[in-house]
Amino acid sequence: MTKICKKCVMDDVNTKIEFDDSGVCNYCRDARQMLPKIWHKDGIKELEKIIDEMKEKNKNNKYDCVLGLSGGVDSCYTAYLLSKYNVRMLAVHIDGGWNTDVSTRNVELLCKKLNLELHKIVINPEEMYDLQKAYFYSEVVNQDVPQDHIFFSELYRFALKNKIKYFISGGNFSSECILPQCWGFNAMDGRNLKDIHKKYGSIKLKTIKPLSFFEIYFKIPYIDRLKKIRPLDYINYNKENAIKELHKELGFEYYGGKHCESVFTRLYQNYILPEKYGINKTKAHYSSLIVSGQMKRGTALELLKKNEYTDNEELKEKDILEFINKTGISREEFDRIMNDGVINKHEDFKNCKKLTNFLIRLRNVFRK
Repeated sequence: MTKICKKCVMDDVNTKIEFDDSGVCNYCRDARQMLPKIWHKDGIKELEKIIDEMKEKNKNNKYDCVLGLSGGVDSCYTAYLLSKYNVRMLAVHIDGGWNTDVSTRNVELLCKKLNLELHKIVINPEEMYDLQKAYFYSEVVNQDVPQDHIFFSELYRFALKNKIKYFISGGNFSSECILPQCWGFNAMDGRNLKDIHKKYGSIKLKTIKPLSFFEIYFKIPYIDRLKKIRPLDYINYNKENAIKELHKELGFEYYGGKHCESVFTRLYQNYILPEKYGINKTKAHYSSLIVSGQMKRGTALELLKKNEYTDNEELKEKDILEFINKTGISREEFDRIMNDGVINKHEDFKNCKKLTNFLIRLRNVFRK
């Protein structure tokens, strides 16, 4: 029988979960402990101080910062928030070939309404789809690495190329504070990405340039001194309220789920991940909202009883067909891999995990 946490909705299905005597899991205990350290929801004065510093350092430049704009709630609300402080943002949208019509409209509408200059970077589709095909054949759990890694790689390099030292992210702890490590792998591990592609890819990556360990942990933060800021960690960010406010003020359209502004991520999180890997990431999404006070546990339990995506056979089939057509995987191969029961570890491929963990431990020592 499945055991569920008494405080959130995380359970013992495919998780390294531990329960205390009260039936509360380690995931929400850890998240509640970290929440006040990372989410300064009353830190508007601190955010304003950061904005003033950013403006002062860029007073002779055209832009104060680069903002990655996906068309999703978090990045759009971040742009909306900073526009209130007249921050000169250069909005950068990465097109990896999986934009939904809704996300495309959101990006264009937001930039028009907020008078933002928009720069679009189109990833080489042949290389991007080949990389994603390689990941699907590798059968590792984090199939979203190609998008996550390459998008950030392009954003970082664009900022540095244009001598912009501030990078603005819509990432936030309040809606992302729970995510079991066993459900994924470090998306910034470029060595892992390159080895998976080397073993399962069909073409050379000529335009796509994964980030190295040195770039991620030394060059970008210490040599290039690129500062990453997450404004939503400084305000009382409530996702549902943000959606309503964006719709009312800017005409923003919601796309139906976390990160579902991408066709591939919609397919991956709602079908590939639960059906092949037995992981329901929605549990972590809802649990994060419960911990941050944005959702009631009872509401989350009721919502988990249904899956609007898998119930929508037409949408699911449409997404599958788009995925196999773009990657060149046959429907027979797709179905075979989905049902072969194989789950490979990222650690089965070359990686920087030991080196990364050592660096993290070293940083923690110096912080003490």
